[in-house]
Amino acid sequence: MTYNDFFNLAKEKGLDKVQITEETVIGSETIVLNDSLEDYSTINKITYSVKAEKNNKTEKISTDYLDQTIIDLLIEKLDSTDSNYQDTYLENKKTLEQNKDINITINKEVERLKEFNKLKSKYKHITNIENYYAESYEKTKIINNLNTNISTDSHTYKYIVEATAKENDKIANYSKSILVTNKEKIDFEQLANIAMERAELSLNKQKLETKKYSILLDSSVVSSIISRIAAMLSSELIRQKISCLANSLNEKKFSNKLTIVEMPQNRTYPGYTIFDNEGTTTINKKIIDKGIIKTYLYNNKEANLENVDSTGNGYDSISTRNMYIEPTTKSLEDIIKSIKDGIYVTDFMGAQNTAISCSTGNISLQIFGFIIQDGEIVSSFTPCIMTTTIFELFSNIEEIASDLTFEKKTSASPSILVSNISIAAE
Repeated sequence: MTYNDFFNLAKEKGLDKVQITEETVIGSETIVLNDSLEDYSTINKITYSVKAEKNNKTEKISTDYLDQTIIDLLIEKLDSTDSNYQDTYLENKKTLEQNKDINITINKEVERLKEFNKLKSKYKHITNIENYYAESYEKTKIINNLNTNISTDSHTYKYIVEATAKENDKIANYSKSILVTNKEKIDFEQLANIAMERAELSLNKQKLETKKYSILLDSSVVSSIISRIAAMLSSELIRQKISCLANSLNEKKFSNKLTIVEMPQNRTYPGYTIFDNEGTTTINKKIIDKGIIKTYLYNNKEANLENVDSTGNGYDSISTRNMYIEPTTKSLEDIIKSIKDGIYVTDFMGAQNTAISCSTGNISLQIFGFIIQDGEIVSSFTPCIMTTTIFELFSNIEEIASDLTFEKKTSASPSILVSNISIAAE
């Protein structure tokens, strides 16, 4: 059934407005363990989200196909609902990304990753090296019966390497991950070597003292923390007065060194999109500028409630694309060399919704990583607890590195060095 056929039939059956969001995903992924291919799969799939209005009420359905049964289900839901929910529908909007031929093949990468098994010979205790590699093309199209037909796409490459080290009865793992829009920017061998070096270092653990430390937070850790800041800046949580950043607009809350931007229209980053899931044009913007909160994040619903414009952050929930802390030109290696006595946090454990509280800003994480002495990583440390707040953490910034790294489309960060953070040894 064509879109026009679907819209015409929906009109005949009494639906006033109908809007379809089409999601196309084409991709391949593989797992290579040592020199063996463990898994190889491809995907070529189209899914739809359909919403319709009748008598000023809107309902939605997700589906893998379009036919009369979808229209009948929408009508059944609209007729039976007591909700007065009204949604927005795009009108007279046409913005199409240039269509291009997509041909995804990762055979060369598979063979290259098998060769990494030879790298293990440089390391005494490495038993396994597991490589995950994926290439994915995604396209989102929104079309309706109000003269709207828009689309946006992205093409990304993801690499994850995990090394396993074993010595007697001790086993340790370490992984590195990266998501890019240009696979030439992935230094596969360098990431594999880092994973193996740090897996071996992780075999020998020292217990930390309970005290305050200078802490180098890895880019992946900071990315997870600032994704919670995005949640705190959600206009829905602000309206409900359950965010610790309520009533903070245009106020200085953090260090002058902290600037967080969102750049959804920068195609060089993996979260590129010209509109959000509601069809609102996305905006490149500063969310926090030199410690000052510059904007809250809105979808259409929250924007309508406050009579303001949406900021283009309407996804499945209020969220971001290509949000990151602005990096500097100082390398991570130079920052490590500058640390006389500190720790390098490379991973953490804890449910983000409770370990990083939106309502209070409190942070309590079980952390993992390495000890730095006289500018060198000397060993790993036994798991311990880092307790702080977003206000303390991002007010105590000493250095921000240049290693801006994306692992997901929503947020990213360079590594940052912070001072005087409490660590409790377990």
